Amino acid sequence: MVKVKGLEFSLREFSGSLGDFGPINPFILGYIVVLRLNPTSIFLAMGITNIALGLIYRLPLPVEPKKAIATAALSERWKPQYVYISGLITGIVWLILSLSGLVDLLARITPTPVIRGVQFGLALILIRESLNSIVADIPLALSCIALIAILSKFRIVPSALAVFCLGVILALRSSIADGRLEFSTGFQPPTIYLPSISDITFRIATVVFSQILLTFSNAILATHLAIKEKFPENRLREKDLALNMGALNIFSSLIGGAPMCHGAGGFASQYFFGARTGGAMVMEGIFELVLALLFAKPLIGIFAEYPLAVVGVMILFASIELCKPVVDLRGFELIFVVSVGLISMLYDLAIGYLFGLAVFYISRGITHKKA
Repeated sequence: MVKVKGLEFSLREFSGSLGDFGPINPFILGYIVVLRLNPTSIFLAMGITNIALGLIYRLPLPVEPKKAIATAALSERWKPQYVYISGLITGIVWLILSLSGLVDLLARITPTPVIRGVQFGLALILIRESLNSIVADIPLALSCIALIAILSKFRIVPSALAVFCLGVILALRSSIADGRLEFSTGFQPPTIYLPSISDITFRIATVVFSQILLTFSNAILATHLAIKEKFPENRLREKDLALNMGALNIFSSLIGGAPMCHGAGGFASQYFFGARTGGAMVMEGIFELVLALLFAKPLIGIFAEYPLAVVGVMILFASIELCKPVVDLRGFELIFVVSVGLISMLYDLAIGYLFGLAVFYISRGITHKKA
């Protein structure tokens, strides 16, 4: 273990960094395998971003694909340039909102119960996603759950590292058996994107608007609250998160990477599996840079065969971590948070946020009138 000015480099921190399953995120795989985005560009953008965030903030602050954009892009088979322009537009919007102070204003008018409701809704969505993945191989999933439980209790080996390596071994075996593994090293240059107004369509504009609401509720408000609960001494502000996402999306889009954001789920997962400092981010970033510079091509085949059940189990434990603050709630606040969470799960996190905001201020107005 090595400690350097608030950064810890250890197996525990590295295990925590794998808790967010960065390169094997299903959306990342979809971008590479389905839409044919350049893996060098994606891993390069993620690697540089994670290293920068770890060094600047000295705490776990993962980045993950933007869900609304990724869902639309993969389901509708977008051209790569549509993905890039979406990330670029959202990056510009977050820069403007951060530098103008509007993010802080919006954060101030959003009460904590609404944020907790969105956070709980995210947990429910993650549980649903995890169960969908777990049913792909229930015996393997149960084995992974038992392995995590045992290693978390006895702390022989970091649990996320062990489960991640098990998944890699199984993926390698499948890739070799199917004859899909083409092992070769070497650098493939990233894709340089030059923005064009013609790349902007009405569909992209509507998806970007939905993504901005989703990002504000989950990647800014819920993430800020989750970090504040685990690191109360940290002075990270909502505008800092917005500024990060503005800079990283502009950078990622211009080198052909995927639209990215912070996320409460990713933070909960990394924290559960051991990440406590920015060292986790730096090590994940270095790992991704190695992938980008040397192994991008063969890893497409390996990650495409990565067992969904393993990913599902890791998501499940992250969702449980997100549910913990709800356990201590009572009375009307519990009902309110659960209601916002259910709306968020059934419709959308952004819809849940707007619903919670409306109900909160309407109920407060009625209370004031009665008083």
